[in-house]
Amino acid sequence: MYSEEIQIKELSVRSSVALCTFNGEKYVAEFLESVFSQSILPDEIVVVDDCSSDATLSILKSYELDYPMIKIYPLVENLGPIRAFQKAIELTQFPRIFLADQDDIWDPLKIQHMMPASVNLGEELPSLVFSDLSPMNSQGRTMGNSFWKMANLDPRKATFNSMMFANVVTGCASLINSRMRELLKEIPNGVLMHDHWIGLIAYGFGNVEVINRPLVKYRIHDDSVTEKSKADFFWKMKKQFSQILGDQSEYLQKEIDQMVVFNRLFGNQLSQSKKNQLESFLQLNNQSLFKRKIAGLRKFSS
Repeated sequence: MYSEEIQIKELSVRSSVALCTFNGEKYVAEFLESVFSQSILPDEIVVVDDCSSDATLSILKSYELDYPMIKIYPLVENLGPIRAFQKAIELTQFPRIFLADQDDIWDPLKIQHMMPASVNLGEELPSLVFSDLSPMNSQGRTMGNSFWKMANLDPRKATFNSMMFANVVTGCASLINSRMRELLKEIPNGVLMHDHWIGLIAYGFGNVEVINRPLVKYRIHDDSVTEKSKADFFWKMKKQFSQILGDQSEYLQKEIDQMVVFNRLFGNQLSQSKKNQLESFLQLNNQSLFKRKIAGLRKFSS
C-alpha cells in the first residue's frame, strides 16, 4: 500500500475535477464548497452542464466570478451521463482527473489521500484510484459509514474477471490519470456506464489502487427515475441481483455486449490469462439462462 505522506512530488502534480451538472440547483453549491474546503485544492474544475432547465448555470456562474479555476461548458443538447462525462474528461488539461457528481460532498482530505496513490501508480499505464463512500439520503442524512458495507461489497477483491459481470467502481469516488483520459476520448455505443468502462480498462491492462476509507458523502436519491439514480451504483447493484433472482432472459446480455466492444478495442492489450477469461465470458452468449445465472452467482460470491 502507498504512503499517505504528502511529498513534494505529489504536490507538484496538478489535478482537474471533471463535473457534470443537470438540474442540480439544490446541491451543486454545497458540492463546490466541499471542493474549495480541500486541504489541497485542484487546479481546475471543468463543468459540463447537460442542458439544465433550473438555476444550476446561474449558480455555477456566480462561483466562476470568485473562482477562476471553474470553467463552464453548457451543452446545446442533452447528452446523458456517459457522453457528458466523456466531454468533461476530454476538456480537462492536467495529468490527474477527479470525477465528481453535482450532489455529493467531498471529505476535506479527499485530494490529499488520493493524489499520492495515483502518482505512485505512474504515468505509462492507465490508472484508477477509487475509495469507499459514506451513503446519505436526498436530504443529506447519513445512512451509514461505508457504502461498500451497505452494498455488501469488497472492491479490494475485485478482478478483471469479476468486473465483466458487475461493476464495483463508483465514478464520483474515482481519480484517473492522463493515459486513462486518452483512452476515454472514444466511448463506444454499448458501454453501460463510464465508470464501469474505466474499471474494465484499469483492471484489464492498467493499474488500480483501492482506498478503504470513505472520502465522499454519496447521495442516494429516493426517486429511482432521476438521471443520478439511473447511473447510481446502488441502483445498478440492485438491478444486477434482481436479474439473478428473477426470470429475465436478457440477464448478462448487456454485459456480454459490452465485452464484445471491449474485446474489439482492447483485447490485444490483455495478458493471455485475461484473454482466456474474456473468451470464457463471451461464450456465455451461447449459454442458457440457467448457466448464465449460475456463472453470475459464482462471481458475486467469489
